[in-house]
Amino acid sequence: MAPKKNKKDANSINSRLALVMKSGKVTLGYKSTLKSLRSGKAKLVIISGNTPPLRKSELEYYSMLSKAPVHHFSGTNVSPPTYLLLHNT
Repeated sequence: MAPKKNKKDANSINSRLALVMKSGKVTLGYKSTLKSLRSGKAKLVIISGNTPPLRKSELEYYSMLSKAPVHHFSGTNVSPPTYLLLHNT
């Protein structure tokens, strides 16, 4: 069983996501994330908690093929984007 995260951890993740969004080195959305995973530009994939199971498994599969780590975000797609991909530009 995974340990529960407290509010401090959640705030830290949210603040880091906001910083990454400001940097502009992100790709948002399912289709563009898959394109970046296929091309090998992916550094990290963040999947929200309310992602449909089929899409979640597809993203995990392509991430495994491209050797990009996956982070499962416990929040919904309303606060951070549903699929957030960090990559080099």
